[in-house]
Amino acid sequence: MDAPLISVVMTAYNAEKFIRKSIESVLNQTYENLQFIIVNDGSTDSTEAIVSEFSDSRIEYYSLGENCHIAHATNVGFSKVKGEYIAIIDSDDIWDADKLKKQLEYLRQHPRHQGCFTWVTLIDEQGHVIDDKMPELKKLYSSSTESREYWLRFFFFYGNRLNNPSSLVTYEAFSQIGRHSLFYIQGMDFEWWVRFAKRYSFGILEESLVYYRRVSDPEVNVSSDSEMHNIRFFNEHMFIRYHFFDDMDDELFLRAFQEMFVCPDSRSPEELACEKAFLLCRPIHGSHCPQALGLLKLEEMLADERFSKLLKEKYNFSTIECGKYTGQHIFNDLYTQKYEEKIRGQEHWLNLTRQHIFKLENELEDYRRQIRERERETAQLREEISMRDSLNQKLAGDLNTILSSASWKLTAPVRAIIDKMKKMVRKQD
Repeated sequence: MDAPLISVVMTAYNAEKFIRKSIESVLNQTYENLQFIIVNDGSTDSTEAIVSEFSDSRIEYYSLGENCHIAHATNVGFSKVKGEYIAIIDSDDIWDADKLKKQLEYLRQHPRHQGCFTWVTLIDEQGHVIDDKMPELKKLYSSSTESREYWLRFFFFYGNRLNNPSSLVTYEAFSQIGRHSLFYIQGMDFEWWVRFAKRYSFGILEESLVYYRRVSDPEVNVSSDSEMHNIRFFNEHMFIRYHFFDDMDDELFLRAFQEMFVCPDSRSPEELACEKAFLLCRPIHGSHCPQALGLLKLEEMLADERFSKLLKEKYNFSTIECGKYTGQHIFNDLYTQKYEEKIRGQEHWLNLTRQHIFKLENELEDYRRQIRERERETAQLREEISMRDSLNQKLAGDLNTILSSASWKLTAPVRAIIDKMKKMVRKQD
């Protein structure tokens, strides 16, 4: 009871570059009663050899014969869980030594919660802190404890802001939520947390206890920032939204979304179904376009006399209003493609202009360097002229002193005789 078993699940695929430090950060936890499950998802590098270097009895190692991707590998790890609590760590992230200890204390102090997350410190591939280089991501993962209703609204309209490697959940909640869906890659953990929030609440420990690594190579890390990964997450978010209300309790749905209803007095199952369809049509991520999956719901309803009548009488929605939706860009249609091609063409010319400006800036900098060099040479010449002027003034002063001296005047006859003798010698020559 004082030290319940915590099961830690790690999946790894070609993780030789970072996995050693990740494993060490788990084994070095100040909370020691651990079951450490490592699932090798068909790695072809030295991941297995590195894991074999650790002889800690808390490690349970499982190797898949081929790469089945993260959802399947995580489910394999889930099937081995024995602990009263479950935590997940990626094979390139690092935990603070007190992470699990502090989270367990938090959950004991807040028994209404079945899960706990922490803040994170962002690091790059070399382990350097990059919080200042990615302030938006840092802010995203610096959330606070909020109600389930808040999180459901955020998930529905914006997406995820929970850091999976920072989580700790009770086995009670874990056993009810179940396995990961094999359909999702980018949004695998997000879809799981949506299901979690429909049943349980969780808290945020506002302390950075995870070093969350951002890797640029999309082949190394499924969370890396790339166009393909961003597109995939958006698409998966759309599917998550499509099923968002499928198993949501009506009372929870009302608490979370009633303020956004078309008709706030909607209460019957049919009325709530209409409100859910309208919510699914609402734009997300700053878009102004209705969402196609919501229109699919409305299409089904308009084909059902019960719903078509209700939509017309209560919501003033019929084929005409539906046409207003379908008259907008809701798919990647031909016209959208042409617009994107136009934008790409403009971006091409903009890039050419930028290159030309860059070239001119380089030439201007060369001219500036030449000007600075000429200015240095001019300064040196002015200094030499000044020195020579000073010397000439000194020589002129010395000459004037000599010419005006008494000795110079007394020797004048002698100098005259010497000059005559010199002239005579030159004539004789």
